[in-house]
Amino acid sequence: MKILLNAFPLLAPKSGVGYYTYHLLHALRRLYAERDSFVYFYGRRFSTAIAERPPALDAAARRALKSVFDNPYRFTQPVKEFIFRCGAAVVRPDLYHETNYVLMPFRGPRVVTVFDMSVKRFPETHPPARVRFFNAWFDCRLGDADHIITISESAKRDIVEIMGVRPEVVTVTHLAPPPSFARPDEAALAAFRTAKGLEQPFLLYVGNLEPRKNLEMLVRAYAALVHRKPAAPRLVLAGEPSWLSDPLFAEIDRLGLRDRVLLPGYVPEDELPLWYSTALAFLYPSRYEGFGLPVVEAMACGSPVLCANASSLPEVAGDAAVLLPPDDEEAWTNGMDEIEESVERRVLLRDKGMRRAALFSWDRCAKETHAVYERVVHSS
Repeated sequence: MKILLNAFPLLAPKSGVGYYTYHLLHALRRLYAERDSFVYFYGRRFSTAIAERPPALDAAARRALKSVFDNPYRFTQPVKEFIFRCGAAVVRPDLYHETNYVLMPFRGPRVVTVFDMSVKRFPETHPPARVRFFNAWFDCRLGDADHIITISESAKRDIVEIMGVRPEVVTVTHLAPPPSFARPDEAALAAFRTAKGLEQPFLLYVGNLEPRKNLEMLVRAYAALVHRKPAAPRLVLAGEPSWLSDPLFAEIDRLGLRDRVLLPGYVPEDELPLWYSTALAFLYPSRYEGFGLPVVEAMACGSPVLCANASSLPEVAGDAAVLLPPDDEEAWTNGMDEIEESVERRVLLRDKGMRRAALFSWDRCAKETHAVYERVVHSS
């Protein structure tokens, strides 16, 4: 079977779609290269090689590049589609897998990955250009798919409800932490703490700093914790400033937390296990997720997890995390307080979390994805 996949997300600064594409493509090639051939579309070219991650960029360069990828009108969909049609006619694949929501025109079996319905559920939390692009292209193309892949049962329910598709044409393939994610040895952790000035305990969030992540609520809950316990651990919000980050920074200043909240910016994937493993606990108050990959990343690295009882997060975390209402500031204040006070609870959550994270793997995701390919091709 010759499979054509959209690898364009690999060229952008890595976020959820880029991580998914990178790890899925590598797992598929590792498991099926002897029986199948894979061709990758990079927006302006086709290749049989998987592009490695772009070199690390400074913050200004990442923001400039991200603005290009976030605004589809700068790299217009019609141009991409013209190049895709011409190339696909030469490649002649047995199946095309669109890894990022919007199918290209293709005469043959088509599979599309739809990560979540956040643009439909919470359009106000996305840049207007992204919402316009999504509404103009996604809605009219989804019906062309022979099968839809999504990343949680929660996301599947939303796709069925909002887009009106039949449940039987949607398959769930859970994501996973990168295979390398584990708790580093104590010497590496000690060196990291010293290098980052993190000798004192801290609470950690990892992800984009955007409204859907509910971070303004979190800093208010944290402010109440500091008022209750002036020696409370610091709060680290590790992630790239994104759409509408300024209100979060203003809230931090208003609450007088500038010296208590650390903002290290974007953290590269190879450094994340050190952050997760040195944190007292990992906090994820997001209102809406298709999956919530940082939750299982943190668990894999042995960090106790507190996360919102919303969308896909209970499904992903199971009983291995403390689940809290996303809008209950007092519950989050108490949760942070209790996790700091109880070594026994942290150890219990750490053990449960590591067992939970071990249930997810990219090989499993790739096998379930490949099974979809086979069903679609054989039924065409």
